[in-house]
Amino acid sequence: MNNNQTKNTKPLKETLFERIESERVCPKSRLIFQSKECFVWFFWFLSVVIGALAVAVSLFVVIHHQFAFYEATHNNFFTFMLDVLPYLWILMFLIMVYVAIYNLKHTAHGYRYPVWVILSSSLVLSFAGGSALQLFGFGYTVDKILGDHMDMYVSQEKLEKKMWQDPDDGRLVGKQVFSTLAPTSTIVFEDVAGRRWRMDVSELPVRDLELLATNKTVKLIGKSVNEKVHIFHACGAFPWMMEKDVTLAQMNEERRVFVQRVSEHAKKAKEQLFMTGERSFDSAVLPRQSVCATIAPVRKMPVGDEFGG
Repeated sequence: MNNNQTKNTKPLKETLFERIESERVCPKSRLIFQSKECFVWFFWFLSVVIGALAVAVSLFVVIHHQFAFYEATHNNFFTFMLDVLPYLWILMFLIMVYVAIYNLKHTAHGYRYPVWVILSSSLVLSFAGGSALQLFGFGYTVDKILGDHMDMYVSQEKLEKKMWQDPDDGRLVGKQVFSTLAPTSTIVFEDVAGRRWRMDVSELPVRDLELLATNKTVKLIGKSVNEKVHIFHACGAFPWMMEKDVTLAQMNEERRVFVQRVSEHAKKAKEQLFMTGERSFDSAVLPRQSVCATIAPVRKMPVGDEFGG
């Protein structure tokens, strides 16, 4: 029986040709396979580049906002970062990492490498590329271009204006458009919404008055005295820092000035409370109440017990 089976068994070559003929297999040019390989590698490279852009924008956001005046806009730094993190770019980065792994796995020799090696290489390339791009300001540039040309894209500049243009909570963004002859305690300030405010600047230091006099866009902290007729009491003016050429040293310095300014107002609040208690029976000598001592950032700024509180 084994002899009969051996005799009836067809040669392998003949079996292969019969299968090719029955399945109508057509030979393909080697160029097709090479083109497919190049196509896969191209998409792998593209996914790494997009991942690097996502890293660049994310680094720009994190680096810029580490010097933010979060006490003026949020209760703490954690809630602030939850609002400003670029979730779209983080999601895009994760998707691009997956695409890079998938494409590399489907190259001619990709199957030889374990997933962790491919994942590590994609992460390293994306982070290295993103860091290099951010070093030359590409993170800011990409974010601004998309924000300027796509209404639905919320750039960091749009987000910053949204957070700071809130007169009800004591914040404005805009520039000085008119002032009376010096010395003056009142100016006209136009915000980014086009509204003009009669602004009391009597508690502003010289530095802030000089900044307002440049007619450049600034951020203000203070208190809306009467929003219907647009009266605002200014307590601090700070330069608009959402620009490409702003350095980390400049942002750090403005952060220091902001903390110092709010701390000074907080000390005034504590001093007023102390002196009011000491002189409650002699109203004629009570100190003039500071409006800036009552603004929201003051309540969030820790102050020592210099005044016996």
